[in-house]
Amino acid sequence: MGPSKIAIEKYMNSIGLNDLPFLKELSIIAYKWLSERFPISDNQSNFDPNSELIFPIRWKTKIDGEIFEWVVSDMGSITLRLGRMEGNRRNPAPIFYLSLLKKEGAEFQWADPEGNSVSFPDPSIIDDVRSRVQLYLDSVT
Repeated sequence: MGPSKIAIEKYMNSIGLNDLPFLKELSIIAYKWLSERFPISDNQSNFDPNSELIFPIRWKTKIDGEIFEWVVSDMGSITLRLGRMEGNRRNPAPIFYLSLLKKEGAEFQWADPEGNSVSFPDPSIIDDVRSRVQLYLDSVT
């Protein structure tokens, strides 16, 4: 008996070494897009085309008066987490998270933690981030 269809699909959709440069490229695109919309908390520009990006890319931003930290990895993940002292503990819970999933062939799609496809970069992401931030802020007040 041969491998199951699920095992074959999982193998076909797994990330390989050849995918790493593409994942990094998509992560840089995500970083540029996010840093324009969620700048460093003192409103300075984040992206300097003359400097080499070092992953994971981290920057603190202010959303609704609170400090949060974005973390973009070269493996295709985006995390928004607490940015003050609470955020300094190891692996703080994410407020917002997306990662790249490999679809059929070599196609990649941004997805939420449940594996649902997400249009990114897309202006709707800003509303989603803000609603998740508000949900967090409501939970702590």
